[in-house]
Amino acid sequence: MKHSHYHCPRCNKSLTKDKKVILNFKKEDSENFSEIFLAPEPGNYEFYTLPHTNFKKGERVIFHCPKCHTDLTSKRDSKFAHLKMKVNDFIYFEALFSTIYGDKRTYVISESDVDTYGDADYQDMPFPDVSIGEAPY
Repeated sequence: MKHSHYHCPRCNKSLTKDKKVILNFKKEDSENFSEIFLAPEPGNYEFYTLPHTNFKKGERVIFHCPKCHTDLTSKRDSKFAHLKMKVNDFIYFEALFSTIYGDKRTYVISESDVDTYGDADYQDMPFPDVSIGEAPY
């Protein structure tokens, strides 16, 4: 997982550059987009934004692909963003991370399993009907 690259689930372009995942974002009550640079390791919630942005705990952030501008909100749950996580040319996972500031939950879904990171737990998975082996892209 440490050496994974992230891709847009729609245009399939790489979103990883210089060991960061680069996305566009806007606050739910804003029209303006900025850039966010995320740590690529699941469960690492370090980030920075350009320009610098302050967030309030519980505030929802909307992420978009910087290449095709697709809204990355998950079809499984609107409080999560969805990316493709590429391990190699043949292995992709579905990565879902919370879009609520302060909610540190990440789920990585493969064909046969769901891995949890941060404060995520199998017992409170917000999409318990996850169909292993069926990615919604």
